[in-house]
Amino acid sequence: MPIAPVAERQKPWEARNVYVALILAVLVPGLGHLYQGRIVKGLIYLFGILGLFLWGVKLGEGVVVYNLPEKGLTRKITLHYAAQFGAGLVSYPALLQKQRTTKNNNTIRQLDRPLSTTFTGSLIESHGDAEAGKLDGIITLKPESGEYGPETKGIFTGKLDGQPVKLELGGNFFLDRPIAAGFRRTLKIGVLGGVENGRILIGSIPRPFFDGYGVPPDPDQLQEVTGRLGKQHELALVFTWIAGLLNILAIWDCVQGPAYGFGDETWQTPNPDENIEKTKLDPPIPVTNVTTPA
Repeated sequence: MPIAPVAERQKPWEARNVYVALILAVLVPGLGHLYQGRIVKGLIYLFGILGLFLWGVKLGEGVVVYNLPEKGLTRKITLHYAAQFGAGLVSYPALLQKQRTTKNNNTIRQLDRPLSTTFTGSLIESHGDAEAGKLDGIITLKPESGEYGPETKGIFTGKLDGQPVKLELGGNFFLDRPIAAGFRRTLKIGVLGGVENGRILIGSIPRPFFDGYGVPPDPDQLQEVTGRLGKQHELALVFTWIAGLLNILAIWDCVQGPAYGFGDETWQTPNPDENIEKTKLDPPIPVTNVTTPA
């Protein structure tokens, strides 16, 4: 079957609306290619670029994607975030989260409603900060009226160093802001009654995804995370940067096509019959002997 010249063949990236493909490619890596019917490339970009970005977010415990310009600078977007921005929709929440952190209700002094969730942390001696054991279980807290005003009290039910334990909680309460960087929320509360009286329960509870993703970290929090994770946090950042920059190339491929060829070319072997016909039409020119002078 004869193959149409390259100039006459329809380009795969022009078979569908190029502007729709562009918008889809900008929002989600590979989605524009899938819209064009370029399935293999679309899946490679979707799982490769998006997977690399989300892997970076997981390695960095959520304290990776954020826009935090330095005070006094006219630039509103940092180079750190500009590289991540290319990854598409997964990076856009960082544009809104800065405003959410400045709301008046983004502070916690006492609970205003009951709370029951999983807890992971430690039991700490109130004097000397020595660790008495690891805790893992369910914590239930509720606001109550105390002698000196509202208080937070509750119960922890779970395991202390693998052994079942139930602790009565109250006093010395601290809970991290509802909206802050990362997917874990720091919690601290005193332990009442029995031999544990006077000790402090310190650990973390889950934070809703949208309240922790894309939020710029406080300097103290960023220092704690980078100090604890070390090179892992740097690697997480690099993964998100690479993903964002790679998607820019994928967007270009979606709109303008690959740098070389269509990817569907086939090489044709010469047809012997065509050579025979050409020989009949164009007979060889006879060569005469030329005597070379002595």
